[in-house]
Amino acid sequence: MFTEIIERIEDFENIRKTWDELYRNDPDSHPCLSWDWLRQYLPRQERWFILALRRPDDADYCAFLPLRVATYRDKTSGLFCDEILMIGNHGSGRAGLLCMPGLENEAADASASIIRRENWASLRFDYLDLASDRTERLLDAFADEQFIREDGGGGEDGSDVCEQPVRCLLVKTRTGRNLRDCLNQRSIDFVFERAMELHSRGKLDAAETGYRQVIHAAPKHVYARYGLAQLCTERGDHAEAEHLYRGLLSAMPEADKIQHRLGDALMAQARYHEASETFEDLLARSAHLGLVRFKLAVCLLAAGQRDAAIATFLSFEGIASDDPEHLRCKLRSREAVSRLRLRSAMEEQRATKRTPQKPLAQAGRRSRETPAAPAIAVRLLPPAALLKPSVPAGVSAHLHARPIRIDPHGSKRRH
Repeated sequence: MFTEIIERIEDFENIRKTWDELYRNDPDSHPCLSWDWLRQYLPRQERWFILALRRPDDADYCAFLPLRVATYRDKTSGLFCDEILMIGNHGSGRAGLLCMPGLENEAADASASIIRRENWASLRFDYLDLASDRTERLLDAFADEQFIREDGGGGEDGSDVCEQPVRCLLVKTRTGRNLRDCLNQRSIDFVFERAMELHSRGKLDAAETGYRQVIHAAPKHVYARYGLAQLCTERGDHAEAEHLYRGLLSAMPEADKIQHRLGDALMAQARYHEASETFEDLLARSAHLGLVRFKLAVCLLAAGQRDAAIATFLSFEGIASDDPEHLRCKLRSREAVSRLRLRSAMEEQRATKRTPQKPLAQAGRRSRETPAAPAIAVRLLPPAALLKPSVPAGVSAHLHARPIRIDPHGSKRRH
């Protein structure tokens, strides 16, 4: 049989005529498999899909199997795992497969083949004391050594269509993990959102697991990579964060915020020369970023390029902006320049004092002059102190990561 997958409510609406015909002719049909009931049920579910089967020589469908994906976090491994449920079977114990009479076995085998291609760790069957032949046929397709069966106890009788007790049987992978160790494609966004939530609550181990599972299932998922990079920064793993940010930049070379965070990661590793080059490249594209300009000056100073650092601090004076972040950086830059100039003056004075001179007492006796008073001690912060903190108080950007959505281009303030 050929199998198509229906995942949009619009496509489901287009097959109503065929569905209703199968429903009338199928002796095992029941209310939870009716088109009207499903039309009300499906829009309330986020992750559903329908296997639509037809024979090679027939344009019309001959069987439908509506399914739903649920996701849970395994208590033992901490991994996110997926469970597949038959919508028409779940909570009712009735057969979940709608089929043209005489094609039940063929339809069950074809459906099982497609289900095995999906990534899941658990497949749920709800059944009555006497299971239907179709349910038994589906169960038999998962009787090999790759799977185990567990009695899940009483099922959920949420459909109100049967009065007999409903039992639950779980077909599980022997490893307890998803088939192929990969998330179901329909669960990627769900797990990412869950990882973001865990990250925001400080559950870093669980959040990291979620991010990495999403990246494994969808390597181009830039939001998961960005979230993981922020998490690595928060943990102090700046080398891993750098690797992730560089990968993101290769795909999004004009992403200001990512380049900014790459500079932060290099700065945190005391690789000030590389960090300054990263910030310079960013400023060449977005000159209005006051915080980046300030960090560039700090990196230049830490790299021993004092004159270049002072010039960068002074460059704030030529930029007119009412952005609060820019103004805070500008004030801090003035403070830094004042300290650096004072330090230079003190260093020159010390250098002068180290020049060989006649003893002071002897000079005083010969010239009868009063000895000069000792210079007043001035407490100066070392250059490294400008790095702690590396940004003015109140500035909105942080070196430490927070679980936020990626905004590649950063602020759009006018200057």
